[in-house]
Amino acid sequence: MFIRVIERISTVSGWLSGIGVIAMVIVGFVDVVLRYLFNKPLLFADEVGVYCMIYVAFVGAALTLKMRRHIMVDLLYKQLPRKIQLWLDVITTLVGTFIICIITWYSVDWVHYTYKSGFRSSGILEEPMWIPMLVVPLGLFFWSLQYIVEAIKVVTILRSQHPQAKKEDPDV
Repeated sequence: MFIRVIERISTVSGWLSGIGVIAMVIVGFVDVVLRYLFNKPLLFADEVGVYCMIYVAFVGAALTLKMRRHIMVDLLYKQLPRKIQLWLDVITTLVGTFIICIITWYSVDWVHYTYKSGFRSSGILEEPMWIPMLVVPLGLFFWSLQYIVEAIKVVTILRSQHPQAKKEDPDV
C-alpha cells in the first residue's frame, strides 16, 4: 500500500512537472509574440521562465527516479554478476536515499531562512523569494519518498534472491 501511494505521488509530480513545461512554453510564446508583433515584451517572462525550469526539474525528479530515467553509467555494472548488481543497487539506493533526505532537510531550512530574512527577487516581480524556492524542498521531498520506495524494492528483490528466503513472505 505504501509503495503504491508513493508511486502515485511520483506520477502526479511528473504530471505537475509537465504542467510547468507547458506554462514555460506559453509564457515564452506570448513574450515572443508580444515582442515581435507589438514591440511590448512581457518584462517578467525571463524571471517566470527560470522559476518554471526550477519547478520542472525538482518536481519531476521523483517520476524520473521511478521510471529509472536518471543518468546512469552502467558500462561496468552490466558486466557484473546479478547478485553483485543487486548488492550495488542496495548500497547506491540507500546512500541516495540518505543524501536526498539530508538535502531535503537543509532545503527546508534554506526556505525558512529566506522567509525570515524577507529576501525578495531583484526582478520586475519583486516577489518574496521563499515562494518560488518552496518547490525545491517540495520536489526533494517527493524525490526522497520515491528513493525510499526504490530502497524497499531492491532490498525485497535481494531478500527474494537469498536461498533461505521464504516463499510465503508477502510482497511489500
